[in-house]
Amino acid sequence: MSRFIETICFEKGAYSLLPEHQLRVNSTFAAHYPEAAPHQLATVLPALSFDERYKVRVVYDAELTEVEFSQYTLRALRRIQLVRDDSISYRFKSENRKALTRLFEQRGLADEILIVKKGAVTDGYYANVAFWDGECWWTPDTYLLNGVRRQHLLNTGKIREKMIREEDLRSFEKVSLINAMVNLGESELPVSEIHGINS
Repeated sequence: MSRFIETICFEKGAYSLLPEHQLRVNSTFAAHYPEAAPHQLATVLPALSFDERYKVRVVYDAELTEVEFSQYTLRALRRIQLVRDDSISYRFKSENRKALTRLFEQRGLADEILIVKKGAVTDGYYANVAFWDGECWWTPDTYLLNGVRRQHLLNTGKIREKMIREEDLRSFEKVSLINAMVNLGESELPVSEIHGINS
């Protein structure tokens, strides 16, 4: 069985969204290791003291955790390629990303992909997505993986969720990638830079 991952943001002396990460570890254990007690991230994570943004990666199974960390640099985002896969599934954040990587390899000149499944918008390669309509940020309710940043933004009312189909994309002004390392608005593009949308 593949191992699982939590990618946690450390910045300005603190870990971000730790309760949301712990909830995801708990749900992963409930589904895959129901007889075992979930790892407690607060005791697994190292004591760090950086001001800069660091990516802390916890890889785990029922018995073992490995922790590594590295300074994080926001990737450039200039173009997104829409790709389609009607059978893609990535419900748990696992090391096995082969199906996602196969889609990412179809990006051509783009920096990121936007995955459409059975006509519905889902996620990017490493991120959930949110779309600005001029008044509100919306995230698809047909996500592949419910990211911790996505859930936090929903809980705090900064984004809302609804069904977003491929044909709805042109009704939005811009798209933002969101994940544990990237907050809303930090990595965004006009929707016109999403290539491959069916007319």
